[in-house]
Amino acid sequence: MQDRLLSGIPKEPDYRLLIQSDKFKEMENFSNDFLSLNRKILENYARKWVKDPLHQWSRQWEYPYVFDRVATICKDREIGKILDAGSGITFFPYLLKSLHPSMDVYCVDNDANLEGIYQQINTHGMEKVNFSCSDLRELPFAPEQFELVYCISVLEHTDDYAEILKGFHKVLRPGGRLVISFDISLDGTRDVSVEKGMGLLNSLAEKFDVLEDVSFELSSDILATDIFTTHTAKEIDPNLLPWKLPQFLYRLNSFIRGSRFGAWPPLLTVFCLNMEKRS
Repeated sequence: MQDRLLSGIPKEPDYRLLIQSDKFKEMENFSNDFLSLNRKILENYARKWVKDPLHQWSRQWEYPYVFDRVATICKDREIGKILDAGSGITFFPYLLKSLHPSMDVYCVDNDANLEGIYQQINTHGMEKVNFSCSDLRELPFAPEQFELVYCISVLEHTDDYAEILKGFHKVLRPGGRLVISFDISLDGTRDVSVEKGMGLLNSLAEKFDVLEDVSFELSSDILATDIFTTHTAKEIDPNLLPWKLPQFLYRLNSFIRGSRFGAWPPLLTVFCLNMEKRS
């Protein structure tokens, strides 16, 4: 595995090495401590989403990927404000705050119920982060307020990429960084097909400079035999997959949305990208 996780679609060997690495285990320890400390506070929220965000198939790659980029940027310059866009509630912004105490971490999500949960966590925890309830298309921040925005597995849940990306561009300072990840449906039964994924990447490239050598040729990249997918995750540990109901219900939903029954689990991969706002 590379010391720095590569952009684009992760490779299966790199993923397997990552989850055995000391870097991942340190993140895992922080996440476990966070969940243990806040178990009662997060009880209802966990029923709505998942109990343990880090131990989800794509998040095991996405969180370390974003962490690497934040760490690299902080080596080069002091970061004043950072935004977790579409945050939900996870250990991750608290991890960043714990390692970079002078950095102000802001979280934004459109779920109004999260405000009270953040307040409770902030009250008894060592680290404190800021939370705003808002739609990503209408970010409640001043122009050029952030040095870095990251958005983990959110864009696949909306078709309004243009407005969201416009908002990210507005709140980032010139030279500020945008770190994005999103799922790609390889069998076309989920939100972002390969074709839509290429469209999203092109929209990103119109507003931001890509900082690393990465291919946008998804139609050919997905043919590689060693890319990481949900099927890989199932081989490693079926509990990494988020689908807990009888699979027939999910397959029926896929049929309604995609006009055919897909394989189970649905064949997904993830794409990660590091960009900069043009000065």
